[in-house]
Amino acid sequence: MESNNFVAATNKQIELLRDGKPLEAFDVFFASTVQMFANDVLFADGAVEGRAKQEPFISAAQSIIGKIEDVVIDEARGLCAFRNLSQFVDGAGVVQKIDGLCWQRWDDGKVVEERYYDGAMMNVLLKNGLLQDLAGHMTMKEAE
Repeated sequence: MESNNFVAATNKQIELLRDGKPLEAFDVFFASTVQMFANDVLFADGAVEGRAKQEPFISAAQSIIGKIEDVVIDEARGLCAFRNLSQFVDGAGVVQKIDGLCWQRWDDGKVVEERYYDGAMMNVLLKNGLLQDLAGHMTMKEAE
């Protein structure tokens, strides 16, 4: 994928997330073969499984306020990372706050790998400069 198309796709995904449309962003920008990790543990192998695990929580939300910050894009390697500080009102009317870090590897206009971090693991990665060196989080084979 050309660099300009990658940046445009990434920006559109961020726009959808900021508009409180995470399932729409997922459907448009995640590859069918995506691998999703939560704190480096496999969460979903493929888009069908990933959507099935996320949809009940997102669909139950009365409202979603998207807050995406610290967006970093590595055009040369097709990488993107951002902080997700969104919040939503759950089915019981309680405000739930998200505090996470998303690291994504893109190929041909789609997210093929997403690693989501929160808690202590996120804090360590932020402290160690993940947002300054996205490729440093890849294995050597992936970085080539």
